[in-house]
Amino acid sequence: ICQHAVTLAQQIRAAFVAKGYRVAIDSPTNQQFFILPNEVVDSLRDNGVSFEDWGVRGEEETTVRFVTSWATTKEDVEKLIERLP
Repeated sequence: ICQHAVTLAQQIRAAFVAKGYRVAIDSPTNQQFFILPNEVVDSLRDNGVSFEDWGVRGEEETTVRFVTSWATTKEDVEKLIERLP
């Protein structure tokens, strides 16, 4: 039932790793966690990307969570990847 969401989440993970961002939690699910520099967090938010801070914002970097669902489209993931600095 959730294979679609997991597949898209793994595409997000691969894109973040390819850009050199650190994975915070090794998740095989539709939830992906990354440690991002705060300027990247701010840039993504400024560009309309939706995600959650996963804990307290640090001085230089923050752990964030991206979640996919049955309603997430391939185009949604492609837009996110295009917006990654």
